[in-house]
Amino acid sequence: MPWPGAPRRRHPGRIALAALLGGAAAGVVLPDRLRIDHRVPVVDAVAWRPHASVLALGGAGLLGLARATRPAAAAVGAVGLAGLASVAGRLRRRTGPAPAGEPLTILTANVLVGRGDTGALAALIARERPDLVVLPEAGPDYRDKLVPLLGEAGYRSWSSVPPGTPDRFGVTVLASERAGDLLVVAGHAMRLRHLEVTGGILGERRLFAVHTSAPMRRRLAASWCREMDTIRGWTRAPVAPIVVGDLNATLDHSRLRGALGGCRSAAAGTGRGLVATYPAATPRWFGIQIDHVLVPTATVTGRFEVHDLPGADHRAVLTTVHLPPVRPV
Repeated sequence: MPWPGAPRRRHPGRIALAALLGGAAAGVVLPDRLRIDHRVPVVDAVAWRPHASVLALGGAGLLGLARATRPAAAAVGAVGLAGLASVAGRLRRRTGPAPAGEPLTILTANVLVGRGDTGALAALIARERPDLVVLPEAGPDYRDKLVPLLGEAGYRSWSSVPPGTPDRFGVTVLASERAGDLLVVAGHAMRLRHLEVTGGILGERRLFAVHTSAPMRRRLAASWCREMDTIRGWTRAPVAPIVVGDLNATLDHSRLRGALGGCRSAAAGTGRGLVATYPAATPRWFGIQIDHVLVPTATVTGRFEVHDLPGADHRAVLTTVHLPPVRPV
């Protein structure tokens, strides 16, 4: 036992362990702070930050049971708390201004290379009557199977790829009669073609229907980074657009946050920002939200829902928004 006034004994081994485990935890939970969240495999791991944060806090609890590892527990626990703090806002429900202007209802669903149940999707469309529908991984073949099931609902359709192209390369857009006279053209700014929708119910705004690369390998991660930069360019236009589809990113990715520009997620302020859209085989509280509707910042979200779609590995997102008026530039 040290005598009074004696200097406290240092434990370099404990400090080194705390630094090692704390650094490792930060690399998994907070890679965006370290500017490495665009690198494989970190780019995939950061999407699971809420889960990793909880695991970090659990690990800190176990480390705290022994005196020798308590400094490490403190370091890992601090990382876990920082991770949870960064996602907590997506669970907050905010009361915004009363909706003004005409509502716009958008549905998006990745249909898993055309395997999504067309009957179930048609029933969802017929029940909810969205103005615009965006279907990643749906080409002309899937569209030709789906549209006849909509009967007299009056939906028009466009595909980003020509007939005969496998569904996995395509994005399909459906529009209701209420959507009005739209101009839809295919774009080549991404590895997979996207669709650009203008006119009609959108007025002077553009809607981009997209499916970004899944950053599973180095080459695809590089494509994904370039595509995030493309979205960044769109959202900084004088008139903020709407961007809809499978972005293969959560808001834990700094690249997506940096691409928001004059837009936000339609889920913001609804309390449903962590409801999983992928993978559909897991509970909604466990998976990740990578299917998005990005809307101008001043938009009011009337509703935001996630629906199961048999046969697909993603859930569908259905939202009704009230867009701000376009101000003269």
